[in-house]
Formats: sequence, C-alpha cells, structure tokens
Amino acid sequence: MLSLSSLLRAARQSQASIPLKALATCVPRSSAKAQQFLTRLISSGSQAAHSPVHIEDEPYCRQRQLITLGNRVPVIAPDTWIAANAVVVGDVDLFDKTSIWYGCVLRGDLNSIRIGAFSNVQDKTVMHAARTSPTGLSAATTIGRYVTVGQSCVLRSATVEDEVLIGEKCVLMEGSLVENHCILAPGTVLPPGRLVPSGQLWAGNPAKFVRNLTKDEKAEIAGVASAVFKTTDKHRSEYLPVGTAYIQAEKLKKSLEAQQPSSQ
Repeated sequence: MLSLSSLLRAARQSQASIPLKALATCVPRSSAKAQQFLTRLISSGSQAAHSPVHIEDEPYCRQRQLITLGNRVPVIAPDTWIAANAVVVGDVDLFDKTSIWYGCVLRGDLNSIRIGAFSNVQDKTVMHAARTSPTGLSAATTIGRYVTVGQSCVLRSATVEDEVLIGEKCVLMEGSLVENHCILAPGTVLPPGRLVPSGQLWAGNPAKFVRNLTKDEKAEIAGVASAVFKTTDKHRSEYLPVGTAYIQAEKLKKSLEAQQPSSQ
C-alpha cells in the first residue's frame, strides 16, 4: 500500500494518473493534510476561472505545437504532419508534404528555418538558427527537397540542398553546407563552414570524405523521403483534436466528490 506522503507527491505531479482505488484506500478521512489536499483538488475546477493555478498543480499538458514570437510566425503547409509533442517556434516555414516527428524542436526565434517539400525531420532532432554566422554566410537554417534528417540530430544555421540523407545523431554547425545527392553517416559532425560536395559520402568527427556515391545510391535518397511521409498516414489517423488527460482528471474529481461527506 502506498504511503500518504508518496501518494500526495504523485498527485501533485500528475493528478490525472492517480489510481482511484489507491486513492480510496490510502487517504484516511482522519488525515487533515489529505482532506485539505482533496478539498483543494475538488474546488479547483470551480475556482480555475477566478484564481491562477500554480504550474506544479496544473493537471493538463501546456505544451503547444506552434508558437508565435512577436512577428515571427510559423507557416505550415496544409498537408504537413507535425507530431503531437513536436514544437515549432517562430520563423519556420514547412512546405508541402513535410513531416516533423516526435520530440523535435524547430526554433526560429533568432533567424529563419526553411524545410522544403517532401522532407522529414525525425525524432528528437533540434534545429536552430543563430542571429549571425561567424563564417559570413547566411545564418538561416535551410533544408531542401526530399531530405531525410535522422533521429537526434542537431542543425544550427546549416544549409542542406535537395535529396540528402543525414544519419542519426549528426551535428551540422554554423555555416556548414551539404550539397545535393549526399549522405552523412550516423554520428557525423560538420564543423563550422565545412562544405560537403555533391554526390559524396562523409563520416566521422570531424567529418571526412569516404567515397563517391553510386547512381543507385543517389536515386534511392528521394525514395526514402517519400516512404517516410507515407508512414504519417497511420500516425495521423490516431490523433485527436484535443488531448485526453482531462478525461482521467474529471473521473478522479467526480470520485473525490462522491467520497466527501454531504453537508448537513
């Protein structure tokens, strides 16, 4: 059986995930501390419109997919797919049939980010754009068409041309440029200002030339990007217009209201 202190601590962190049976068995009515917490939980719904809720007591997710910063507004194509927990901030343009996967952050607060049609940014990748670049080149982050950016990559003020495959956990620093029909092996790190010429495979930290790509390898790059977008249909069909955390929270609140002694 859970202790009262551990239950209250879990309740403060996530009210929607408290097991109702555990709550009924672990919170004695003789406990003044428990009764005070339950009373505040029950009354929070009616008082929410009149009193601010502390961030630690907020039961629902406050994360947003699209965030506008002043005059920096995300521009999203109608058929773009953005995962529920991805965040797109500021001056970010996503063109036709792009996909931004789970946990990604695209932060265009200092400069612009552009992602071309049919490109995809996979899980937990971070894109940022510096205000200026020490190399003298553009500080914006620009991704071309049919580009696949693998999981957990970091791109800062980098330029990637059309039909490029970037492996997992790659790092592209300020002013780096990857020309079209290139592949970066997983874990590749491009220092500031590094140029990857067209049609080559690079790898390592720091990145070094490995070999030229074959015609078949170049032709497959666009197909990989197209295949990634096709998989978004299965994920898109499971999404709801709003979150569902409130459902469990409302069930919990009703259960607590039923446990309260009726006023005489």
